[in-house]
Amino acid sequence: MSTPYEEQTADGSPTLYHPDFAQTYHSRHGAVTEARHVFLDQGGVAERLRTGCPTRVLEVGFGLGLNCLLGADLAVSTGTDFEYTGLECRLLPRRKLAAMDYARWLQHPELARWLLDGLPEDGAQSGRIALSRQFVSLSLILGDAVCRPWSGPYEAIWLDAFSPDANPELWTTDFLAALADALAPGGCLSTYSARGAVRRALQAAGLEVHKRPGPPGKREMLVAFKSSV
Repeated sequence: MSTPYEEQTADGSPTLYHPDFAQTYHSRHGAVTEARHVFLDQGGVAERLRTGCPTRVLEVGFGLGLNCLLGADLAVSTGTDFEYTGLECRLLPRRKLAAMDYARWLQHPELARWLLDGLPEDGAQSGRIALSRQFVSLSLILGDAVCRPWSGPYEAIWLDAFSPDANPELWTTDFLAALADALAPGGCLSTYSARGAVRRALQAAGLEVHKRPGPPGKREMLVAFKSSV
């Protein structure tokens, strides 16, 4: 596997470029801005936490841990329980994640150290990691997400894998249907992708799909809701 290298994004927050996938982990137009817009705001997690609703999240693509940290930060700020499950096939070495220094964008910067201290120094490709602290519990499942190692239901699913061109196995009709099954009634799947094939697959899985304005640099994104009936 090639070594990802750091890039600065337009809002001042860093990301990594992965040569094997020829993509960055987060948008060059603003890593933190994209994460907040797509997954916390449009995905409904921010509203749930701010109104005191305990929230279970499944993320496809833990990556740099940014989405997880932003969710945990808001949970601690609001005093609301946040249960996060992340799927990752290749956990990066701790030093790579530490170099992102995402603590600077948190109201509770100690969360970044809490997360890093719980991760293996050299990264990993298999196993499970469990961490907990007040208001936040984390389960990180390392391995192939196609094997569907999760156990729902989840109020929110964050689909943040590399793009369908680079990571096609995580965007198939069957895989998206499995994610839809893991949503709790009334739950929301959010993704930065607005591909027609992704939208149609989510609709075929029985979800109500909407296009929403994308983050800076992207015209549209998708949210998909499971019926509460």
